Amino acid sequence: MTEFPPAQGLSARARPARVSLTLAACLALAGPLVLPPSAVQAQTAAETTAEATDLAAELTTELAQIEAELSALEARFAETPTPVEAALRDALRLSQTLLRNRQLALDGAAPLEATTPALTPDPARADRLMVEMARARARIATAERELRAAEGLIATMVQSRLETERLTLAGLRMGWLSAKYGISFPMLAPAPTTPGAAPQPDTAPAVTASAPAPSETATDTGPPVWADLEHPEIDYRLAPFELAHATAHQISGWWTIETGRAAVDDSPEVTAINYSAYDPRDLTGLTALVARCTEGETALIYVQDDYLIPDLRRNSFDVTLRIGTQAARSLRWSGLTTNKGAGVFGEEAEEMIRAIYDAGQVFLRITERNGRTHDALFSLAGQTAAFEAVANACGFTTVVLSSDDYHQIQALLNKAGFEAGKPDGQWGPGSRRAMRAFQQSKDLPQTGAPDRASLDALGFGG
Repeated sequence: MTEFPPAQGLSARARPARVSLTLAACLALAGPLVLPPSAVQAQTAAETTAEATDLAAELTTELAQIEAELSALEARFAETPTPVEAALRDALRLSQTLLRNRQLALDGAAPLEATTPALTPDPARADRLMVEMARARARIATAERELRAAEGLIATMVQSRLETERLTLAGLRMGWLSAKYGISFPMLAPAPTTPGAAPQPDTAPAVTASAPAPSETATDTGPPVWADLEHPEIDYRLAPFELAHATAHQISGWWTIETGRAAVDDSPEVTAINYSAYDPRDLTGLTALVARCTEGETALIYVQDDYLIPDLRRNSFDVTLRIGTQAARSLRWSGLTTNKGAGVFGEEAEEMIRAIYDAGQVFLRITERNGRTHDALFSLAGQTAAFEAVANACGFTTVVLSSDDYHQIQALLNKAGFEAGKPDGQWGPGSRRAMRAFQQSKDLPQTGAPDRASLDALGFGG
């Protein structure tokens, strides 16, 4: 056996450390160190025990936070919660149940009744969702501050926004729990594979969690009372339509239409949302097409359910657009401040609405800076009511008109006794004043724009 001389300046207690290092160096040169099976098992068991202890502590913390939010929610609402409050309560209860289930599984105990297939954790997605959760909490804090200072109608609007943000946070947490711990959440209904298609059988493992009782206003023998009967191909039992009915918003085809007044200037506001790409199994966000008029500005926005990385220099995305069966086009759309989509605004949005007004469907693809793509195919069924509401609020026409068309419209206004000035094909303030006067005489919305109803009343194109 090789003997090692005493190390100078080291005590006898320190010498084994030097020996160990020397042996380790020799073994490293000779090849990998192979431990006996018993040693490997002991090391693995120790590591597993430590990981399980850390995981148990994390789950306990998460469960305590969810239970605190659930208690606060149940203390806030009256005996009959709003639809958003009820949805939030159900989401929190589901998270609570499955976290407890995960704890019992970790302890080796029997699981609770709600069982779901296991998922593989996705740390990268968990990190992205953590960022989104922080943003949602910041929006909630802002809304809470605004609510304390608001009164009347504004307070009602802020309260609605606050409830929605809380529900969004609950959905994000579900996605985060799935990505962080591999917890799978049961879904209550499969999504159609194509807009308007009948639900297809789900091939995923069976879920034993109970579905909620059906709404009292929706029966098994027919569509719910809020269904648009002109579109029997659409399943109006989806949550967004029931919520739209509960909040007295209009439903037209795949669209819900909310109207109101801007707090800053009392101007008309309209938000029309297309839910044909809505997936009830996606708890992390919403995929939708939004047409909107806010404070006189038009917007057309593609919202999707993931965090996007834009071109940071221009805060924009490459977008591929295909209207109906037309050839696809490459465009550039502005990124949203939420990093959850892209859109066009102002005159560009008005032109886009006119372009898709008569289309049956539109395909959109967002391409991130890193090359990732996000696709959605929207059925536009019911878009007439949605687009006309937005156009009336923002004062533009959904009709594609040339300079010659405007010239003819101005001449018709002059002939009808509404002075639009010398026809020049340019739709300026004088033309708008004349059109508003004409619209008032016909009891039409006074938008000042040559909209379809006004052009019909004026005899344009007849």
